[in-house]
Amino acid sequence: MLQIRPLNEDLQTKANEELNEVPKRIPEELNAFRTWIQQQSHLRANTEDQFLIAFLRGCKYSLEKAKGKFDTYYTLKSKFPTMFTETNVDNERFREVVRMGTFLYLPTPLHDNGPRILLFRNGLPPAEKYKVEDVWAVFHVLQDILMLEDDYAVINGLVMVGDFREFTLAHVLQNTPILIRKWVTYNYEAMPMRVKSTHIAFAPKVFDTLYNIGRPMLPLKQQKRLFAHNNKLESLTQHVPLKYLPKEYGGENGTIPEIIDVWDKKLDQYRDYFKKSAEWGTDEKLRIGKIKDYDNMFGSEGSFKKLEVD
Repeated sequence: MLQIRPLNEDLQTKANEELNEVPKRIPEELNAFRTWIQQQSHLRANTEDQFLIAFLRGCKYSLEKAKGKFDTYYTLKSKFPTMFTETNVDNERFREVVRMGTFLYLPTPLHDNGPRILLFRNGLPPAEKYKVEDVWAVFHVLQDILMLEDDYAVINGLVMVGDFREFTLAHVLQNTPILIRKWVTYNYEAMPMRVKSTHIAFAPKVFDTLYNIGRPMLPLKQQKRLFAHNNKLESLTQHVPLKYLPKEYGGENGTIPEIIDVWDKKLDQYRDYFKKSAEWGTDEKLRIGKIKDYDNMFGSEGSFKKLEVD
């Protein structure tokens, strides 16, 4: 029996029309995907239905694309665990970043039934205390939870709003080209959730350096979906109406302390899941065929090799 959540009528219609989902074929699709995973000697992975269907939906039911993302997901987690893999969600520094409200998934989707909204405030954790890897580790754990339980995010995608008002030169210096390239590769080659748009708001002038480095690394489609609002709330709210922002921003979409508390408790619920995730990953000694040369692709510090991202 399938172990996946039933979708509401609106989401099921969107899954059918936009993601090529055919409900009666889901068991067959999942079985084919799981069989392929079990045949990969180098791969140890979560094969639960709800996890696998996120990859199928994120790839519009192209099994070959889902295989590629799935393998890249675990390959990068194994190769760069500091940035992409946290198995102890009780880690003190990890929880500190969470409780600052660095990443806030807002409770009501855009237009009530659209993409999930992520408000990220990357300047909040002081660069003098936290490495950028500490911050992104939190992002990727919350992202994994979202993939498991948020049908709005999986089916309708994400709208990301970045508040960079606390961003400093120290943050810019931490975000090296290699780290930016790793983040882009993971989030666009490995993660099955689709980013519908990204909005940069309240950014100081010093942020321009990071913007100019990072933007060309994005897939072309995502470059067209990237908007800078020059610190003008009215410009942002043309894309994300004010009511869908938190109350602290003048909106109606929850308060920051409430959202932090919800996710802090959620991490407690997922404690055992992330402990178990230590068993998952890749063993490249057992891989049949060639692995993508990520070391060469990322290059050395200061290198600006072009990423090949669909």
